[in-house]
Parts: sequence; structure tokens; C-alpha cells
Amino acid sequence: MVVNMKRIALLFAALICAQITHAGGIKKWTDSEGNVHFGDAPPPTQTTKRVQVRDPATGNGSMVKPDLLMSRKTERRKSHISDKEPDRDYGERLRYRNAAVKGEVLMGMTAKELERSQGKPAKINRSQGKWGESEQWVFERPDGTRDLIYLENGEVTARN
Repeated sequence: MVVNMKRIALLFAALICAQITHAGGIKKWTDSEGNVHFGDAPPPTQTTKRVQVRDPATGNGSMVKPDLLMSRKTERRKSHISDKEPDRDYGERLRYRNAAVKGEVLMGMTAKELERSQGKPAKINRSQGKWGESEQWVFERPDGTRDLIYLENGEVTARN
């Protein structure tokens, strides 16, 4: 009787392990209108690509947008932006890193975080004065529009 219980418990554990390894994770798919979606339950008719998610605070795993990570990785090495980060507590650092991973722009973001979020700008207009350095980053969008983001002394102050 004890041997049978051990076998049943072992079989049950093996089934659970198989389910865990087979279980989803985050998937990426494109709908009929060309919109990209991320989630754990795509429509059954869609072909999906499994995506590993990275924790922005620890850097473990891979990016939510792996194709963007690979194209930007080499660009960051050649970047004109310094690695100097503002003095922020853990919660603030996490907030800005999460925004950068999602492609969002927040006021107070550093130039490095902005580049991680939006990629390299098409053009940077700089001006120097007694107040410090002012920059206008120009992003050309695929639809032909321009996105202008303004930085004062290396931090985002406005968006147009």
C-alpha cells in the first residue's frame, strides 16, 4: 500500500512538472490589422512567438521587446550619453526603468532612459547657456510625423 502511494505521489509530481514546463509564459502575436499584442492567452487562430520577460530592476531574463533590444544594444555602446544617473530611491529607479521598457516618456527621465525608451533620435539640436545645456530630440515616426522631446541638463522637461 505504501509503495502504491509513493508511485501515485511520484506520478502526480511528474504530471505537475510537465504542466509547468509546458505552461505558456508571455506570447507575442500580430492581429489582422497589423497591431502587435502581448499576453498569455492569444486567440487560437493566431501563430505566436514566445517572449521572455525581464525584470527591469534586476536585469534578469530578456526584454519584452527582444527585436528592439538587439537593434539598440550596439547603439548604446556607441552612445553619446553619459552613464551618470540622478540620485533616486529604488522605487523611482524602478518606475523610470519600467517606463523605458514599455516605450513611455516621463518627465524627469534621463537622456539614457529616453534613448532606451524611444531609440536614437533622428536629430539632436543643442544650445548652451548660463542655465546649462538644452536639447531638442527629434524623432521621425513611420507615419511621417515628428515627435519633439526637450531636455534641460540631461533630463526630460517637455514633449511636443
